[in-house]
Amino acid sequence: MFSNLLPVSSILFNVSYKEYAKSHFLKEFEKKYKGKQWEKTESSIFEDLKRLRVKNNTTQQSSQIDELKHKNEYWLFKYDFRIAGSNQSTKSSGNRIVGFIDNTQNKLDILLIYNKNDLPKNKKETQYIEDVLSQNYHEIEELFK
Repeated sequence: MFSNLLPVSSILFNVSYKEYAKSHFLKEFEKKYKGKQWEKTESSIFEDLKRLRVKNNTTQQSSQIDELKHKNEYWLFKYDFRIAGSNQSTKSSGNRIVGFIDNTQNKLDILLIYNKNDLPKNKKETQYIEDVLSQNYHEIEELFK
């Protein structure tokens, strides 16, 4: 849940993957969930995320979203999702996205996309996220200082 709610707007976010997310994470999901199953999942993710701040959208107040950081017009968050056609719940699926919102540019970037089971065994999820962000997204880290 966002503790600092996004301002309501009718303008949809432009959602995209950062290159690092594409090259290090996305391929695994595309390989594991072939064809329509992944296409439907990805489409659903993008539809959800681009409408995060639209009036009457309850996603930002749900347990599907966890705000990690917020400063001024920037948000860093974790978003839980499930694979289309699976019978797992969104939370128990273990599938996560770490996203970054720049509200001034109507932009939402997907920084990481992973399953909790794929994390290194010697790190907690939060530590893993922090490590990947500090190693690969210096410019975003600077915005929260």
